[in-house]
Amino acid sequence: NDNFRYCTGNYPFQVPKTDNTINPNNHQGKNFNGVMFSSRWLADDMGLTQSRDVFRRLVETAHKQTGFSNGSPGDWWVIVLADGDGMGKYVSGAKLKEYKHYILTDQLDQTSQQVEGFNELLETKKRMGPATHVGLNRALLDFSNRLVPYITEKRFCGKVVYSGGDDVMAVLPLEDLPEFLRSLRAAWCGAEDPQQEFETKGGYWYPKQPLEGLPDRAHFTMGEGATMSMGIVIAHKSLPLPTVLDNLWTAEKDRAKKLPGTRTGLTQSPLNPPILGDFDIIPPKDGLCFRVIYGSGNSLEALMKGHLLDYWWKFIQHYQDIDLSPLLYRLAEDLPKHACVTECDRLLTQAAEVILNRRDETLSDQVKHALLDWINQWEHWAFYARKAAGESALGTQEKDLAMLLKFSAFWVDKMVQREEWSR
Repeated sequence: NDNFRYCTGNYPFQVPKTDNTINPNNHQGKNFNGVMFSSRWLADDMGLTQSRDVFRRLVETAHKQTGFSNGSPGDWWVIVLADGDGMGKYVSGAKLKEYKHYILTDQLDQTSQQVEGFNELLETKKRMGPATHVGLNRALLDFSNRLVPYITEKRFCGKVVYSGGDDVMAVLPLEDLPEFLRSLRAAWCGAEDPQQEFETKGGYWYPKQPLEGLPDRAHFTMGEGATMSMGIVIAHKSLPLPTVLDNLWTAEKDRAKKLPGTRTGLTQSPLNPPILGDFDIIPPKDGLCFRVIYGSGNSLEALMKGHLLDYWWKFIQHYQDIDLSPLLYRLAEDLPKHACVTECDRLLTQAAEVILNRRDETLSDQVKHALLDWINQWEHWAFYARKAAGESALGTQEKDLAMLLKFSAFWVDKMVQREEWSR
């Protein structure tokens, strides 16, 4: 018993937010270590060489008595690899716009604005000078040294493996994955903070109140239009680390970075009538590649453009209200059989709505609309991406939507399982 308490209570979990919650006052022997979820790891830590089968049954019994009858929180883990898109263009200045986007004319007196050549200056593309290089370096430093550690380890129960410049590698629990991705993407480009802890103003992130580990000042970001591609591997605990890492690099470099953009695209939601001539280009890259690798070695891969993540979250977050996984699995099975990508007909949405209406258990209007809007937005991107990159463009086929639905169902399944554990 003393050996058991020593091995499980004296070692912290090594995840800051988890350790602070379990043992906020850092009392000796009051920690909790993840080896508790694995009889093999716990036996190794305790130095057991005999009676391992008996010990394994005892651990399994303890799991069942605490509610972990069909698995444990340690069965799956997530590793994320993120990389900024088009960094060479930022360094060279190719991403810079005309001076009119940087000069606040309403702050200048009329005399200055009447100087000869002022209007021509406003239309001149900004040059990449020393001050701009300093601003770029500051944005990368604030992101990698300040915002990434805070988001990963303070906001969520993750651990930063590496964070330098535009490169991030982090591990985290499956529960935190969607909101972690949303927060990381927002911090990169200075978009609205999903958790509302920062105020967005002029491409900076301002803490609304003092935050642990962060200076009370504006934090530089890469600004509007900056994107990053991410490889995400959700791995079963039985998989060897080299296998996980090999899949991670491939997911980020060969899949997420290769998702096409569009030359044109309607700014309005496809649910509403389009306005001809009103276009918004979706950039290339900006991809998310999810890979679920099971203990058997089988895998599930799903590709999503980054701008679709918030639409996805709007409906998937309602898993606590209703188990969406049976519906998502059915949509994944039936949609590719009965509909295809079109420009205006929205056959995928119509087919999905028919399937929704045939269910015994109805969805709320909010969830239904959010799900259909996500499918619409996906089809909108897929159609125009095909026009730009060819009919076989990566991630734009009906089967790719099916894989996204299967991945969504997998995630919901695991979240429902965790809800059952907490009851």
